[in-house]
Amino acid sequence: MKKRLVYSLFLLFTLFTLGATLTILYIYRTTSNLRTIIALHRVEIIRQNLVINAQTVQSHLYTIGTVFGPDVDQIVKSVLNLDNSVHSCLGCHHTPQMTARLQEMNRLVEDYKEALSYLITTSANQERVERLRTAAIGIGNVFLNKSQEMALIANERLNEQTVKAMQQINNSRSILLVTLMLSFFIALVIAVTMTRQITVPINELVDATRRIKAGNLGYITPYKSRGEFGELINSFNDMSLTLKESNEKVLRYLHNLSDLYSITITFHSVTSMPDIFKELSAGIEELTGASQSGILLRDEKGEFFRHMYPASGISREQADSIRIVSSVMDGLYHSSMRRALMLNTDIRRSPTAQADGQLGVKNILFVWVRNKGELIGAIRAANKKTGDFTEEDASLLAILGNNFSVALENARLWESLKLQMKELKDTQEQLVQAAKFAAIGELASNVAHEINNPLTSILGFTELMREEADMGIIQRDLDIIEKESLRARDIVNHLLEFSRKRPLKIGPVDMNALLKNVMELVSFQLKDTLIKLVADFGEIPPIEGDPDQLKQVFLNLVNNAVFAMEKSGTLGIKTYVKGNFACVQITDTGKGIPPEVMGRIFEPFFTTKSEKGTGLGLSISYKIVQSHKGLFEVESAPGKGSLFTVKLPLRDKPPGQKNPGEDRSVTAKTMADPPAKTPACEN
Repeated sequence: MKKRLVYSLFLLFTLFTLGATLTILYIYRTTSNLRTIIALHRVEIIRQNLVINAQTVQSHLYTIGTVFGPDVDQIVKSVLNLDNSVHSCLGCHHTPQMTARLQEMNRLVEDYKEALSYLITTSANQERVERLRTAAIGIGNVFLNKSQEMALIANERLNEQTVKAMQQINNSRSILLVTLMLSFFIALVIAVTMTRQITVPINELVDATRRIKAGNLGYITPYKSRGEFGELINSFNDMSLTLKESNEKVLRYLHNLSDLYSITITFHSVTSMPDIFKELSAGIEELTGASQSGILLRDEKGEFFRHMYPASGISREQADSIRIVSSVMDGLYHSSMRRALMLNTDIRRSPTAQADGQLGVKNILFVWVRNKGELIGAIRAANKKTGDFTEEDASLLAILGNNFSVALENARLWESLKLQMKELKDTQEQLVQAAKFAAIGELASNVAHEINNPLTSILGFTELMREEADMGIIQRDLDIIEKESLRARDIVNHLLEFSRKRPLKIGPVDMNALLKNVMELVSFQLKDTLIKLVADFGEIPPIEGDPDQLKQVFLNLVNNAVFAMEKSGTLGIKTYVKGNFACVQITDTGKGIPPEVMGRIFEPFFTTKSEKGTGLGLSISYKIVQSHKGLFEVESAPGKGSLFTVKLPLRDKPPGQKNPGEDRSVTAKTMADPPAKTPACEN
């Protein structure tokens, strides 16, 4: 295209140059002819002056001697002008014929001058004067005729030169017009041809770009051309194919990244080592198309890298046969500059070459797995189903290896966490049991005293029965003994049921019945005191909970209230429903809780009972209420008593309501007035 464009422009330029040259040549020749014509016109003027001067002298000759005749000086002047005119004509360039005529006229002028000289100088004889004038007039007439003849010849030549110059001017105009017309048509043909040669491939390219824009990647235009546009079309087709390949590569890479994301999500959702190995092997096979895949990990002693199982494409026995000395793997790791080891041809360089030969390995890829900067293993992928392993495979497996390292560490941490949680649960159960025993210890003396009463009755009536002979009296005594024995058994069963260690059991709980059972346990403790027990039980629907744990909560609160009142005061227990909570209030009129202590009452092992308490009662109670998704509220002031409110969620929760305990678990505040007294309901 470039050459055609250059050749076309060169042809057009040459044509213009040729036309311009011919036009300039004709103009030059025309200009020369015009100059010749101008010169001829000047000569003609000189000749006309010659004729005019000759005629003037002749007229003077006819009038000389009359009153109308000029004087002699004017005649002499006219003769001199005539002589100058002749010499002026001789000074111009003429043809030989014209030059001969001018020389003859010059001779005639000389004769004319001589005759006039004679005429002017002669005055004696009138006849002689007349004869000389006649001779001068005759010479003048010859000269005048010659001059007119010569002027006629010059005029003809001037006409010839003028016609020739006009013809040349017309020829120049025609040549210029033809050149312009020819150049215009040639330029038009060149423009149409070049425009078509330019627009056709451009339109093809525009159509191809629209097809590619519409999603037809890899479209190839069928247009064929040579030159620059042909090269452009070929480059465009190559670009389209490359774009298609790049797009397919990007889509494939995105697909691999999506698979990689799914695999890594699975990694972080499993905690078992075999499951992680299984997911890893499946992920390697899915990402690279390898027939054999798995992971080699450094053993606990650090001596070998062993192939883990489950693995893809190999059995457990084959996996166990793949074992590499740690020093060999470390050497390969450092010699490869920590980059993947890709062997598509020379499998003998593989660190597992011996096992690879038995497994029929044709190509293999090792990707290093690090944890905290240390080499802990290598991903092994072998026998790619299609083609050889690529850098893209190595990049994907490197990302997979990093996630595997994290998943492996998470699994180890999870196992450690499970062990620690088990130990923590055992410790917590021991603390709960210790808190139970502490609560029982506070009741032990009163319970022992309470058991001694029925035992004393039993022993007394047993002694009396030995002395009685009346069976009716004996039967009455036996009834009393049975009644007292059952009483002692119930007391012991209550204590055993509370102190017995058993698993958590969630079910429906009747709070009023549970609190009455607690009151039975503490009633023995209050017999020898001036503490007044006031109960106000409202109607409460059942809740979900563990009755044994909840009983421990309220027993701890009652024990703390009794301890705070020191043998006298009022202990209040009240139940009611507020919102979606079943509420239990425990109030006392004891010494209250100081503000500096209020923030620590739920801390483990914190107690104000000195040597009598363990500091676990309220801490365990708080944990139990929190595990039941309940709330703890405390109001207290020094010298004005305390009010503990436990709020537990009801079984039927309205739709959309938050779980109780999500926003807060404990509310503690200083109380300005003593706890409100509940209506008397003594037990």
